Amino acid sequence: SSLLSVKRSALPSAAMSSLGAQLRVGGVLAVQFAFQPFLTKWFVDPAALKSSVVLTCELVKVLACLVALAVTGEAKRTRWSPTEMLWCAGVPALTYTLQNLLVQTAYQNLDGMTFNVVNQTKILFNALFVYMIMGDGQSLVQMLALSMIFGASVMVSLGESSASASGAEDFALGVLCCFAGSALSGLGSAITELVLVRKQRNTLVFSAELSGMSAVSVALNLALDLTGDGRKARAQGLFFAWDAMTLVPVVTNSLGGLAVGAVTKYAGSVRKGFAITVGLVLSAALRVVVAGRPMTLAIAAAMLLASAGILLHVSQPRKRAPASKDKTG
Repeated sequence: SSLLSVKRSALPSAAMSSLGAQLRVGGVLAVQFAFQPFLTKWFVDPAALKSSVVLTCELVKVLACLVALAVTGEAKRTRWSPTEMLWCAGVPALTYTLQNLLVQTAYQNLDGMTFNVVNQTKILFNALFVYMIMGDGQSLVQMLALSMIFGASVMVSLGESSASASGAEDFALGVLCCFAGSALSGLGSAITELVLVRKQRNTLVFSAELSGMSAVSVALNLALDLTGDGRKARAQGLFFAWDAMTLVPVVTNSLGGLAVGAVTKYAGSVRKGFAITVGLVLSAALRVVVAGRPMTLAIAAAMLLASAGILLHVSQPRKRAPASKDKTG
């Protein structure tokens, strides 16, 4: 659930103060992380328009953020400006829209375990773009951790390429789309962090703006037929090959981001790293038990290497760039 991964939920801090509450939300995050690729592959027909899936997902995210703003009372205390929305959310919305379209293709061509391992390269891309945009570097330990994550993605890609030559899946296309989506995720996350941290923008408002702008960009893509989905939508209908179950991965992807935000804000990035690691282990179990695919040595080694890299990376403080003397607040 790569769009809300850097956003913070506005749930009351008291509700998340206990270890039990943190574990419950972390458990939800781990389960959602593990099941999301499988749910998409099970319930989204390959013939369904990717633009329709992404558009609906973004609209559900907007609704979830608006509900959270109303329930927590943040809506009354927040000033909103369309100019600020365009300035802050315009560019990251475009990156997230392209990322989501690529991820939908990756879901259909990779098994859940492979996708989740390769997708962790977004941490590496995020570190690169954060350094380029904000000047924040990485410690030696963090660079080692990033190398471990990248190595895990290479291992799983090479290890699975020969085993995925049959069937309707295009493994090379899936990996390429996953890598490209991860790069766009890293870029979007870096810009989002600049807006949220440096510009002190309200997180739920920004989340709603980001999803709203992404929905608009998808609608423009359909209207202008930039990817061919507009032509297909006019010929077959926007929700061609949809059924009631298609909403399941759409809703879980949207609401899963709120769990990411809650764990990050109230439990910390280290516990989020633990939750993602547990999610990787669950993905491995689902690969064997549900998908009926063998646990190869390459997959097992890549899972362990990626898990260790994630935990090592989040356990280290970031090397912040020196603050400018003319910076206020």
